[in-house]
Amino acid sequence: MSSEFPSAPTPPASAVKAKKPYLLKPTLYVHDYIDLASVQKCLEDRRSDFVTIDSTSFSGELELENRSNERFFVLERDHFTLFSHYHEPVKFSYKSRNAIMAHLWRYAWILALTSTKFVEVDGLWQLEQLPVLCFAFGQDADTLQSSYLIDDNTIHEYYESTTTMDMADLATVAQGKADLCVSHFFVVNCGKEYWAVDTKDPSISYAFNPSTKTRTISRLADGSITVQALIDEELLQTSTNAHTSQNSKFVLRDINGEEVVEDDRFVLQILSDQDEDEDNEHHENGGDGRSMLSNKDWVGAFDRSHIGPGKEFMAYGSVGHADCFGMAVVDDITYLIFEGQFVQIEDNGSDIIVLPETPPKRNRIHLACSDDGFTALSRWGAKVPIVFEWIKSGCGFFSVDEEGYYRIYDYAKLRLIKV
Repeated sequence: MSSEFPSAPTPPASAVKAKKPYLLKPTLYVHDYIDLASVQKCLEDRRSDFVTIDSTSFSGELELENRSNERFFVLERDHFTLFSHYHEPVKFSYKSRNAIMAHLWRYAWILALTSTKFVEVDGLWQLEQLPVLCFAFGQDADTLQSSYLIDDNTIHEYYESTTTMDMADLATVAQGKADLCVSHFFVVNCGKEYWAVDTKDPSISYAFNPSTKTRTISRLADGSITVQALIDEELLQTSTNAHTSQNSKFVLRDINGEEVVEDDRFVLQILSDQDEDEDNEHHENGGDGRSMLSNKDWVGAFDRSHIGPGKEFMAYGSVGHADCFGMAVVDDITYLIFEGQFVQIEDNGSDIIVLPETPPKRNRIHLACSDDGFTALSRWGAKVPIVFEWIKSGCGFFSVDEEGYYRIYDYAKLRLIKV
């Protein structure tokens, strides 16, 4: 096994002066004895030209002489070869064809591959990690060209209608490709919806969205987690246990773990990673939560009469804008309140607002208290987080992240500090 690519010869002057070779539509020459239908499908194929060649007369070296600013691939029976002016011909394993083509489409240089984990096995270069098998809805295929590195190390199969998307059938296909790809799971995509499916038991599947795709697939592909473990992990945040307001025995707690009752008033601090680091140091030095009131981000209620009823649940970078909130229990359900009104999700919208009416179930906010002293917010009865985003210095808004655009920030985490 080797980790050193072939040395690069000096390219001809015509190639040096030519336009940049990356972002050009790649050409794949296919020997006439190869059935193209038998070649494993890749995302990069959709922006590539396939040309059938006469295997008795074609010469990669001669073809290269006629190309001043391009490189091309030749598909052989058990491998494919890259020809370029910038290095000697390099043979690659079909297992990593999409990853190699995607890297070279972006960066052009063979040396770009050395920054990733490519190795030489039996004379063929490939990624150390096997690709992930993805099933994609046929009509979505043209929108699935690689845009993230996690898309690179994949192989693809396409299905033509949602009625044919039977997970058990797809699992059978995946099991037949166990030597080509990661064997314990596969991915199914339809539009903006994704599922990670356990290959051995396709009844076990985990739904995710484009914004969490990289983290989800990476963790599964490197073996650090299973599909079932992903499901269990998310259930810890949204299940109906004693730490969540979906349970009638739920107890809202403040930053110090003390119970919050209906007569209490508190401010809401927005927790950040930096806050967590500072808190560790603060508590180690004997401090308490009530003294941490400066240089933090807070929640306030802002008038929104110019756009609709009620007040807006807003984020502020100054304790001077922190408003006092309370809690109320109605029919065994715990709500955040502001001046006797209920914090809830805007009807037919995504904003978090304050209204006098008790919210219907569709607008209700789910509270989940952690043992670390913070409370996470999400839509009631769904794995849909409430997040916040800064819109300008010192001011931001909370919203329901239905589409998953902000899942990189995870759930909004608030700390209750009694006043």
